[in-house]
Amino acid sequence: MAMDKGAASSYVYAKASGMLARSFVGSRSVRLFEVKTLAELWSLIFTDPLPVVPEMVLARELEKTARDRFISQYMKLVTCYSRPADILLAQLHHYDYENVKAVGAALCLGDGKKKPDMVDISPFNLLKYNAWPDVAAMTSGASLSWYNRVPTLTEQREMDFRLDWQYVGETWRAALRCDAECREDVKALLYERFVIEGVLWALRLRKYYDMPQDVVDSLLRSPVGEGDGTEHFSQEAAKTLPWALDDWESWRKWKYAQFLNPHEEGVVWNIDPRWIYNAFRRDYVRKTYSLFHKYPFTECPLFCWYIIKRNELDNIRAASESLRLGIPAAQAMQTVGVQEVTNG
Repeated sequence: MAMDKGAASSYVYAKASGMLARSFVGSRSVRLFEVKTLAELWSLIFTDPLPVVPEMVLARELEKTARDRFISQYMKLVTCYSRPADILLAQLHHYDYENVKAVGAALCLGDGKKKPDMVDISPFNLLKYNAWPDVAAMTSGASLSWYNRVPTLTEQREMDFRLDWQYVGETWRAALRCDAECREDVKALLYERFVIEGVLWALRLRKYYDMPQDVVDSLLRSPVGEGDGTEHFSQEAAKTLPWALDDWESWRKWKYAQFLNPHEEGVVWNIDPRWIYNAFRRDYVRKTYSLFHKYPFTECPLFCWYIIKRNELDNIRAASESLRLGIPAAQAMQTVGVQEVTNG
C-alpha cells in the first residue's frame, strides 16, 4: 500500500534493513562459495523446491530466479511510496534499456519469432512489452521513442552506445532531484561510478581491441549531448589515453591509483581492467553500506539497498558459474573479490 514519503521512508528503511541482514552480502557472501553443488546453492538461497532439470538448465534457472526475486523485492519497496523518487525509478529503468538492446539484437539477427528474455518492470516500464515485435510501438510515447526501427549490424553498436549514455543522463538528472539531505552523497557515489566505468570502457577498447587513442577519444563523447554535467564523466578517461598500458610510472600518479593491480619492482607490469573493476566494486559497495544508514528517512536507503543487492546478485551468478564450469571456489572468490568485501 502506497504511503506518504515520511511514512514510506520509515517503513522501507526498517524493511530493507531486515532484508539485508538475511542476505548474502558482506562477509556472508562467502557462504555462496562454500557449497559443492548447484543443488546445494539453490537450497541455500531459496526455500522453493529444487527444480528437477539438468545441471546446465539448473544454473540458468537459479540465476534467473535470483534476478527475478531481486527485482520483485525492489519493486515492492518502491511501491510503498505514493510518488517514488526519480532515482529509485531510474535504477529500475536500467532493465528497460537492456530490454531495448535485447529486442534490437534479436530482430537485427532476424529472430522475430522468439521473444527475447526481457525483465518486466511493470508498472514502471518505459516499454510496451505486448507490442513485440513492433519496435516503434514498443518504444512509442516514452523517452526511448527515437529507437523506432530495427538496427542493422553496423547501427546496433551506435544505438546501444546512445542507450548507455541516455541511461547515464537519466540517472544523473534523477540524482540532482534527490532529497536535499542526501543529494550530495548520492551524487558523489554515482559520479565516481560513472567516471570509473568510463575509464574501464576506454581501457578495454585499447587493451582488448587495440583501438588507437584518437578513435577511443572520439567514442568518449556523448551522442546525446544533454549538457547536464554528464560530459564531465569522460574527462578522467580522456586524461588516461596518452598513458601506455604498461607504464607504471604514469598510472601510479592517477587519481584512482588505489584500484590498480599491484606493481612489483623488477617485474613487467601491465594494467588489468578486471582488477580495477573488482577493486572499485569492493570500495563502491563498502561506501554504499555506510551511506545506507546515514539518511534513514529519505530515499537514500532504498537507493543503496538496490546497489548492495545487485552486488549480491552478481556474486550469486559467479558462484553458480563456478560450480557449472568446475572452477575452484577460491579462484571464483578471488575473481569477484568476495573475501575482501566487508559490511563497512
